Amino acid sequence: KQKIEKMTENNNTKDPVTGLTEEEVIAVEDSWSMLYRREHRKENGVKLFMNLYSLHPATIEKFPLFKGKTLEEISKHPKLPAHAMSVMYALASYIDNLHDTDLLVELVKKTAVSHIGRGVGSEYFKLLSDVVPAWMKEVLEEECTPLMLSSWGKLLGIVVAVVSGEEQNMTS
Repeated sequence: KQKIEKMTENNNTKDPVTGLTEEEVIAVEDSWSMLYRREHRKENGVKLFMNLYSLHPATIEKFPLFKGKTLEEISKHPKLPAHAMSVMYALASYIDNLHDTDLLVELVKKTAVSHIGRGVGSEYFKLLSDVVPAWMKEVLEEECTPLMLSSWGKLLGIVVAVVSGEEQNMTS
């Protein structure tokens, strides 16, 4: 793997944009390689959404297809896997570009604009700070480490900050 020029050999040097150390980047990449396994990708994406809906039931209202449906009905809805996969692909693009922070920020901005246009702003992205750890613990079980959880927490913080910035750009 190529290491970015901005980082030194010291694993504790933080990237100036993401604030992630190389050790944290590796923790995110390692966990993602398990979460994104081809044979479980769709199922894991659906689990991510089911965690969102069970931890934050009000978010269901942001999905017109699922309004008024029970968690059981949503879990069996034929369109859920398609949306789950598009989110898994977006996350993959973020993870693939942890060393190219300019591109990472632009990818998150693209996601932000499409979601803000549907009334899903930074306050909804903040909900991922408890959804993602719950999802990781469910999928990875004993392979999920505190470093993985804290590293994803930092990454999600960056996502929220970028979405927040885009909200301000779109309203000013």
